[in-house]
Amino acid sequence: MNWKNILSAGAFSGALLGIFIAIVFILVGVDPGSFGGLFAIFLAMAILSAVVVNQILKTTGRPELNLKILVPIGFFTSIIPLLGATFGAPNSEPITLVTIVFLGAIGGLFWSTPFALWNAFRHSKNHVDSEE
Repeated sequence: MNWKNILSAGAFSGALLGIFIAIVFILVGVDPGSFGGLFAIFLAMAILSAVVVNQILKTTGRPELNLKILVPIGFFTSIIPLLGATFGAPNSEPITLVTIVFLGAIGGLFWSTPFALWNAFRHSKNHVDSEE
């Protein structure tokens, strides 16, 4: 798995999470009732988006990304930027929904960057060690 695949899978997972959040909280209007309920719903949607992205990658023949990477990306994306955008959404107009999906993709790209950098660093270190 190279760093480009990690970034693209993270952005895809974030966009899918944005779609889930837009559907559940804005279109359907689910009220979590408490902070614990909100946490559980966000965690479940982060896990679901990670699993769906992994299955799509597998089906299309692309390299799969470990769920240990995709789930944290999804969870952090659900907190920042999607939590604030969801509560601050003024309405359920299409532009609002597209904005939430776009913020999810940007958040997924942002939160996948540390994993991509670590992977690139690890592979460059192994490459340097093998040349010696």
